[in-house]
Amino acid sequence: MWRCKHVANALAKHHYWELPWARRIGLRLHVALCFVCGRFHRQVMLMQDAANIFHKHEEEDDPALRIPMPDESKRRLKEKLRASEE
Repeated sequence: MWRCKHVANALAKHHYWELPWARRIGLRLHVALCFVCGRFHRQVMLMQDAANIFHKHEEEDDPALRIPMPDESKRRLKEKLRASEE
């Protein structure tokens, strides 16, 4: 039987596709029955989807469409960063 620690490790590192089918079934069964691992699995899938969407938009990024930050905003931001470092 899978332990939560092993499930989390397999889900985070994507090793579950390399597992034999019997072990994958055990993993899926554990994820289906364990509330915590099920939630973690959904979070991992959500983060993967978000990373894929970000990567897609990053490839389509057109520098001509970027809106430059006004100089006044840059100045204020630098001041706040310097103040927070002190």
